[in-house]
Amino acid sequence: MGTSDKFKKIEAMLYNYKQTEVEIKNIDLDIEEVRNEYRGVGAMVYGERTSSTNKISSSVENEIEYKENRISYLTSLKRSKEIELERLNNVLSILSEDEYKLIELRYFKKLQYKQIADIICMNDIYIIDKKKKIINKLIPLMNI
Repeated sequence: MGTSDKFKKIEAMLYNYKQTEVEIKNIDLDIEEVRNEYRGVGAMVYGERTSSTNKISSSVENEIEYKENRISYLTSLKRSKEIELERLNNVLSILSEDEYKLIELRYFKKLQYKQIADIICMNDIYIIDKKKKIINKLIPLMNI
């Protein structure tokens, strides 16, 4: 992956930071919903079905297996997103207060360069250049 691709990937991670936090919370809610969900056995069945392998399965067993698989998938997805945020937080911790403020205003609050320049009291050309330097400073630390 070239430097330009890494630059874009870090920018995307920063732009999506808040959304990723929301996704993690929603996954927690999905896990809770799956745990609390009970479909039941449905219609009464008086005989067990067997397949050619003589495997006997019931609707309750199928439901339990589905729930376990779904929870396992959601837990894995959640952890993947948590690791992404932890990695990003770790890398952002090396920034100076001014550098972090610029990243926060641009990516987390999604302000335009002119708005950031007004807040920081510097011109927008300087802000754009500084942002590029900050992202390039993060690239070697992200392991992407």
